[in-house]
Amino acid sequence: MSFLQRRPDFTLEAFSQYWRTVHKAHALRLVEAGYLRGYIQNHRIDTHLDGFAWMADGAPELWIDDVGALQRLVASPEYLHGAGPDEARFMVPPAVACVARERVLREAAGELPGDAVKLILVFRRNPRLAADAFAARWLDGETPLLLPEAEPLRLTRYVAVDGAGEPPFDAVECSWWDSLDSLHAEWALRDAARGQPLVDPSATRGMLVREEVVVPAGWYARAGVA
Repeated sequence: MSFLQRRPDFTLEAFSQYWRTVHKAHALRLVEAGYLRGYIQNHRIDTHLDGFAWMADGAPELWIDDVGALQRLVASPEYLHGAGPDEARFMVPPAVACVARERVLREAAGELPGDAVKLILVFRRNPRLAADAFAARWLDGETPLLLPEAEPLRLTRYVAVDGAGEPPFDAVECSWWDSLDSLHAEWALRDAARGQPLVDPSATRGMLVREEVVVPAGWYARAGVA
């Protein structure tokens, strides 16, 4: 999972439009070459959420076989002569990125509604916790960390993979809601102090996005790969 900051001369709308057209074409060449098994774009919604520290303007999810596949991707001609140099044309490189594994806590019952919104929360672990202890406890969770009484349409958690270098963050939680209004209502009831023994609340960041699935990755996630 990566987090992209748009170039200062791009509006949020222009950034999203370039990403979902020109840059997507470069990414699809990586899919065709076999480097990517799934590709999702998360486009930031330009709205206010109380007490929310914004992470980025866009967040791609790239589904790969393993860490080695990512290394082969960034050394490939499709990346070096396509997606790589194109990044600087609409975003400020380098992107903040982390190789992670996903656990699905709650699967959606059928198709998500067309106006569904996705909340992405990015966490750093409590510095007193070792990475392996944090990972085990993080993936054991069953409810949204800050919204323990809420029932999102879908809920997933990601944790950084050992051996992929020092990650810029340790975990990500994604939850899907049937509308922007319903998310705002639930967010107003959040417990901002919840999870302090597990995470560093001062480092929490996030995004509220519309998910655009370019290459479906759901089956790949259930196979238990990175």
